[in-house]
Amino acid sequence: MKNTATKTIALLISAACFAGFTACGVGTGSKDNEEDTAAAICAENVNKKAVKAFKEAKLIKVGEHTYYPDYLFESDDRDKKFKDYILSVLEKCDKDLHDNIFVYVIMEAETKDEFRFSAKIIMDDVILEEGEMMNWYTPETGYVWDYDYSKFRRCDFTKSDLVSIEEASTTAYEDAKANSQKLYNGNKISGTYLLKADAQGNLYYEFTVNIYSLVTIDAKTGSIIKAHYWDGEYT
Repeated sequence: MKNTATKTIALLISAACFAGFTACGVGTGSKDNEEDTAAAICAENVNKKAVKAFKEAKLIKVGEHTYYPDYLFESDDRDKKFKDYILSVLEKCDKDLHDNIFVYVIMEAETKDEFRFSAKIIMDDVILEEGEMMNWYTPETGYVWDYDYSKFRRCDFTKSDLVSIEEASTTAYEDAKANSQKLYNGNKISGTYLLKADAQGNLYYEFTVNIYSLVTIDAKTGSIIKAHYWDGEYT
């Protein structure tokens, strides 16, 4: 009988302790877990929106070495009108190139219905910010790509240990959202990104946001280097 009573008391004490422990666990842990879960869901939603909002800029190849972004001809009716001619010029000039290049600007030349182009050299799928090239029409030479070697040197860089594009996109998205009042069509955030290197070989993601704005993210640390927002309106 004594043994039975002792066992019963022990079981009751164990049950009480277990109930108390569980209650405490639910009381304290439940709130933290709910907050952690809510934060995780919020972060996941932001990540999904960011990844959906920003896409890698699509580059179109002309010839063997020349690339241009698919949006190059979208912003100017003049460029659209002369697109076929411009592409024929780029393809012809491509034959003289040894480096891959990224054509990013089309302007008018001094000669009527002719053009001048700006490009940057590409190395290992990275656009070199200081690798500037120009090509403009003159009656004497036609179109010729010109390297300014006095301002350009090939930088060394490594693509190891880059932050994920998801992380970089999320940072750019959150900053753009916080500055939506300065954005063109700020109620919807979207854009493209490119991987670039500065003169010292520092890699960064350049995000074009809603056409007119730029956010650059350090590709190694994931932090914002600079952000420039414009709503497209001249005041």
